[in-house]
Amino acid sequence: MRLIISATCLMAMLAGCAAPPPALPPIAAAEANSRAITAQAAGRQQEALDNFMIAARQGGHRAELGIGTMYFTGLGVVKDYGEALLWLTPAAEAGNSSAQYTLGVIHSTGGTGVVQDRKLAFTWFRRAAEGGHANAANSLGQAYQFGYGTPIDYARALRWYRTAADSGDMDAATAIGVMYSQGRGVEQNFKQAMTYFSQAATAGNAEAMRRISLLYLNGEGVSRNDTTGYDWLRRAAAAGSEDAARRLATTIERDA
Repeated sequence: MRLIISATCLMAMLAGCAAPPPALPPIAAAEANSRAITAQAAGRQQEALDNFMIAARQGGHRAELGIGTMYFTGLGVVKDYGEALLWLTPAAEAGNSSAQYTLGVIHSTGGTGVVQDRKLAFTWFRRAAEGGHANAANSLGQAYQFGYGTPIDYARALRWYRTAADSGDMDAATAIGVMYSQGRGVEQNFKQAMTYFSQAATAGNAEAMRRISLLYLNGEGVSRNDTTGYDWLRRAAAAGSEDAARRLATTIERDA
């Protein structure tokens, strides 16, 4: 006599013998973000990406910024501006100024998967700057000064440079110095230029150091002093200025 066991009975028997493990509780977006940031700080980029993905699936704009930034920088993933754009755009549209600024950078240069579009870059820089992002304010100043995606407007350039400099952006402070030294949007004033260059140079800005060297070498706003000028040129080169390093190399070759 054969023993016939129905599929329902068999499943019940198996369930009684080996119950499946309880499902793990879902990770909240805030916790996933926290884990991602901790993992990034420890250099565990795949773990960071996995946790950002968990948070992003729950609508976390901070996580979208995290993923987009990873693709923008190539940190833990293959650098891909197109992929970065897909993740950063929702966060930017939601008002995240860091995402807006990074989109401005991507569109201003173009790159893998993205065609250069300075008008669109200008739009994102403006939104980020209006949201209080200092680097975006500096970039917006550059856009107005050089006509990147918008007509040249020195007055607006100076306004946004001042906003950025007041927030601690020393590239912006250097740019203001350049505008005073060249008389663009303001009356030419080498002493005022030196004030801004000195502020930025004290903070370690290499371009500001190079500009100070030029003022001394040309005797603009200060008494001409080649010794002081070349001293500042050496400081600028040591701080990373390639232009200063090239000028020093040319001087050494000429005097050899």
